[in-house]
Amino acid sequence: MTNALGRMALALLAAAALAGCGALSGAKALVGLAPAPVKPDWANVTLAAAPDANADSALAVDIVLVKDPALLESLSAMSAAKYFGARENLLRTFPDGLTVLAVEITPGQLIRLQPERYRKERAWAALAFANYANPGEHRLRLALDRPSCVLQLNAQEFVAAGMAGTTPGTAR
Repeated sequence: MTNALGRMALALLAAAALAGCGALSGAKALVGLAPAPVKPDWANVTLAAAPDANADSALAVDIVLVKDPALLESLSAMSAAKYFGARENLLRTFPDGLTVLAVEITPGQLIRLQPERYRKERAWAALAFANYANPGEHRLRLALDRPSCVLQLNAQEFVAAGMAGTTPGTAR
């Protein structure tokens, strides 16, 4: 009996030690206890450029579905200029770590993305980068749990509409 109690105490001690270092995260994910990537709930994604957007010039916009949680911190800290400079290298280095929905939009244009481009993807987060000519972060974190996503591209900045009611950056 004492031997069984000793083994049980040792097992509990080991489990407590491992829980602190994340060694059990794989097991937690298997039984549904850990966070997991999700599919975007967006029924539609729309980009609308104001007539004077980006000093009346075409604008590259990427919606990035981040599939690797290790990439999220570094991408969240990048300005759009830095992201667009590193995009090809990121895609080569982390081919399964992100999905990029790339769009080029001209002032006054309205674009709706085809849902097939993002519906089956699972992501930890979604970020939008707009490659404006003027300096600035030009980066937004998009909520994955909203029914729609509208990016309004204004003269010198952009905003996400249809995302009310969530804290920017929350996946679920």
